[in-house]
Formats: sequence, C-alpha cells, structure tokens
Amino acid sequence: MRMRSLQGRLLLTFVTLTVFGLGSVSLLAGLRLTGQDLAHNQRDLQLQAETIANALRDPVGQGDRRAPGGGRPLDTLISSYAQGIGGRVTLVDPQLNVTLSSDSAVPLHVQDAHSELIAARNGKPQSAIRWDEWRKEERLFVAVPVAERGQAFGFVQVSIPTAPIYAEMRQTWLTFLVIGGVVLLVTIAASTLIARQIAVPVRKLTATSEQIAAGRLDERVSPEGPNEIRRLGVVFNQMAERVQEMIAQQRAFVDNAAHELRSPLTSLRLRIEMLQTRGKGDAGLTQRYLGQMEREVGYLQRLVDHLLALASVENSDLAAPKAPLDLARILYDVTDEMGEVARQAGLALQTDIPEHLPTLEANAEQMNGLIRNLIDNAIKYSRRGGKITLTAKSGRDAIEICVADTGIGIPAEALPRIFDRFYRVDAARSRKEGGAGLALSLVRSIAQAHGGRVDPPSRVNAGSAFTVVLPFRR
Repeated sequence: MRMRSLQGRLLLTFVTLTVFGLGSVSLLAGLRLTGQDLAHNQRDLQLQAETIANALRDPVGQGDRRAPGGGRPLDTLISSYAQGIGGRVTLVDPQLNVTLSSDSAVPLHVQDAHSELIAARNGKPQSAIRWDEWRKEERLFVAVPVAERGQAFGFVQVSIPTAPIYAEMRQTWLTFLVIGGVVLLVTIAASTLIARQIAVPVRKLTATSEQIAAGRLDERVSPEGPNEIRRLGVVFNQMAERVQEMIAQQRAFVDNAAHELRSPLTSLRLRIEMLQTRGKGDAGLTQRYLGQMEREVGYLQRLVDHLLALASVENSDLAAPKAPLDLARILYDVTDEMGEVARQAGLALQTDIPEHLPTLEANAEQMNGLIRNLIDNAIKYSRRGGKITLTAKSGRDAIEICVADTGIGIPAEALPRIFDRFYRVDAARSRKEGGAGLALSLVRSIAQAHGGRVDPPSRVNAGSAFTVVLPFRR
C-alpha cells in the first residue's frame, strides 16, 4: 500500500535511510571483524606450531622417541602440546608419512600429502581450512618444518576444529544484529516523534485553512513543532488576520458605498414621484426639485468617480502604469484649474512651487487626482475670506507637498479616522457640501501606491495642513 501521508513518508524515509546506512556499516564491519578473527586464529596457530617444532627439534633430529634429558616419551609430549592448544599435533617425516599423532583417529605410517604439508616442505608455510577425513569435520591446519641449519628432520602439523571459530564469528554477527536492532528501534521511535512534530502541525494548518475557506475567518492555529513549522503557524495566523481584516474592510466599504448610493437614489426617486404627481402645474416646484436632483446627480457622479479612482489605485500595477515625470508641471496645472474654484468660494489659493522638481516614477493621472483632492478638501472646510497654500520642495530622497488652509480644522478625536473610507468629521456638513468621505482615503492610497505617505495635520481646530511625502531615486 502506498503511503500518502506526510508522516508516513517521513517515517519510511528515515527508516529506509537508517536500515541502508546501518546495514552497510554493520556488513562491512562484520566482514572485517570476522576476517580479522580468522586471520588471528591462523597466526596464533602458526606461532604455536613453530613453538612446538622448536621444542621437538632435538629429539626428532636425533631420532629419539624420548624427550631431551630422558624426559617424557615423545608421544606423551605431543599429546601434552595438543591438549595445551585444544587441537591435534601430528609429526610427519620428510617423506610426509605420519610418525606420531596426538589423535588416535589418525593412522600411523600413512602418507599425508595435503597442501599445508607440501607448502611447508617447499619452504612456504601456509594454513589451510579443509575437511578432515579422520574426524569427519572441518579443521584449520598449519604445518611447519622441524629443522636445524636448513635441514628438515620432519614436519609438525597442528590443527584445530573450525566450529569454535565459526561460533565466535556467529556471536560477532549476532552482536551486530542486536545492536543494529536496538538502533533501528530507537530510530523508528525518534523518526516517529520527528515525523509527528512535522506532520501534526501541518495537518492542523490544513484543517484550519479548510475552515477559513469555508467562511470561519476567526479560526487560528496554535504554533507548535520545530522552529520552522512554528514560524509557519505564526505567519499563517498573521495572514489569516490580514485576510479577515481585508474582508471586514471590504464588507464595510460595500455597506458604506451602498448607504451612500441609497440616500441620493432615494432622494431622486421621491422627487421624481413628486414631480409626476404635483409638478405639472407648479413651475416653481419643478425648478426647485430639478436643482436638487442636479445636485444629487453631481454627488453620485463624484462618488462613482472616487470609487473608480480607488479601484484603479488598488490595481495600479495593471491599470495605471508609471512613468518618469516632473511633478512641478502637474502642480502648476492643478492650481490653474482649482484657482477659479477657490475664488468662487471666496478663498485665496497661494503657491510656492519650484520651477522643476526631481524626476519621479509615478502615474500622472493619479498624481493629478491626489493634488486636486487635497485642494478640494481644503476648499470645502474653509470659510470665505480664508487662504489655501500649496507648497512643494525636494529633500535628499523625497518630494514633500503640503496643502494648508485656514479652515475650521480637525478635532483631536477625529484625527485617527480621517483617512478611513466614508468617514466625515462633520457628516451633515460634508454631505451638504457634496463630500462622500473618500477624498483623503484616496489621497493616502495614491501616496502608498507610489511608496510614499501622508502625514496627518499636526494642528487641531485651527486649520489643517496635509503633507505628502513621495520618495524618488537619484
């Protein structure tokens, strides 16, 4: 069955890598240790054979069946050596005929022409592992010459069963198997824990995402697991909060827009009904209602224009490409157009604009709307006889544009919300003047779309001064 879960795949990967790595290391180490164990037994048996050959040199060279100094008989001595090594000691003459053996199963006076004896006669002693025809078992054989001054009097053949050697090797492999099994179990337990620490938070994150997608925007995850997964949970919560906030703002925007549209539309519908029922014979009433309807239509037009401008700014990468421009030219053009509006409102529009400003990557139409809305806002909230001042200057890395007026000012409690959409400091006055509460929000959106900002007025109840800061590249 294919493992589709993240936890299962992580566990399978960890276990597979552990088995492969541990198995490879254990196999190489086991082969090396068993090879060294066999070589050690061969060298040890070789040394024992050479020691026995040196001890038997004198009696064998003299053809004496007794040990030097009238000691024990030679066959008893050979049996003693065999018992000491836990194996068999056999004495062979130069013609490779067996003369003595510690093992009664080995017949005397038979020729033993096995490879280890032939190699010893040729002066190249070697060991051999072969089947022993007398004991019917596999044994390790070593043969060395019994010689003095280059003359060989015979050969000593020493052998031990290989079963104990193989048993030791099996014990070595069993030890590796047990250690490997323990390591594998620990790895599985640790891998399961690690896989759970990674997979469980991801599953919870997925479940929370599905709940948010289903409309439960208040759902959040509890950051847990490794630092990276925990950080993912924190960022996910931040994203969810931002999405919830944006959706709430959109809902509020739609509700406010619907409310702002509903009032003038209702007013238009009522006046149309009045004209249909009572306006036919009353020219004064008709004229008054037509004027009111014209103002409502103008308000609707400005509201729609602002809404479209906001939509354009929020999608500025697609709808409003930017290009290098000299903002001073736009400032001069806007003041020429808005100067007449200010004069009709009984206000003086003064400017302090340099002939040129540093080149700015911007959208000309949006910059025009930014300045126009700031001046229009100042006109709406200034009394007749007042003054509006437009100034512009360039700093080290930004252009600053300031629109100041001598109007009614902004109360301190209203400052935190003046850039909110559809917010009016004085709702009754703004509605009467035709404002929808979108101008400052649009100004801020345009400034932010160009990497800038709008600083709120620093004075309260004593005129307003909005400063726009737009960065540029030298």
